[in-house]
This record gives sequence, structure tokens and C-alpha cells, in this order.
Amino acid sequence: MEDIENARHTQERGTLVRVLKENYQEEMTSIQMLIRMLDRLNIPLSYEGMVFHLHYLEDGGYLKLWRARDLPNFRRDRTAPGSRKPGDVMFAKLLPKGLQLLDGRIPEDPQVTF
Repeated sequence: MEDIENARHTQERGTLVRVLKENYQEEMTSIQMLIRMLDRLNIPLSYEGMVFHLHYLEDGGYLKLWRARDLPNFRRDRTAPGSRKPGDVMFAKLLPKGLQLLDGRIPEDPQVTF
């Protein structure tokens, strides 16, 4: 059963890379947009599940993440209960290394499948 879960996670990471490739020319892609795009592909991921994968991809150098605290005009003194926390991921951008992984120009990552 654990192998099935691991395979699903690696495929979800690969799908995130492919979806971000579609917006490669954009400055960044919102997490809400990613969630909607994955829903259209019948890959329902919660915000928490997506962030789990995005952190792995960021650590691998495949993408860049922007958190709420990284955005202009973010002020800790204006956060209301239920609003975004400083560390919440808001945007993502596929980096050249992620594009190279997708195109097969760098060695495969066993935790990301396409």
C-alpha cells in the first residue's frame, strides 16, 4: 500500500511541473490557479497536499515559491484570524532546472515522474 501512495505522490509532483510549464512565460502562478488546473485534470489536491509537493520541488531547485511574507505590502500587524499566515505559499514559478527535468535534459528524479 505504501508503494501505491509513493507512486501517486511522484506522479502528482510530475503533474505540478507539467502544469507550471504551461505558465512558464508568466512571472508566477497562483496556488489557487494550480488547484483549479489540477482539478480539471481530475487530480484533487488540498492546499496542504499541494504545498507538501511544492516544498519538495523547491528544495530540488525545480521551482521558486513566494510566501505571503514575500509579497509587497504584507504586514504582520494586519493579519486577521483566518487570514494567510506569513509562511503560507501563495505563488510558484517553474525554474529552468524544472523545465530541464521535464524535458529529460538532466538526470531523472525518482520522486518526480511524468
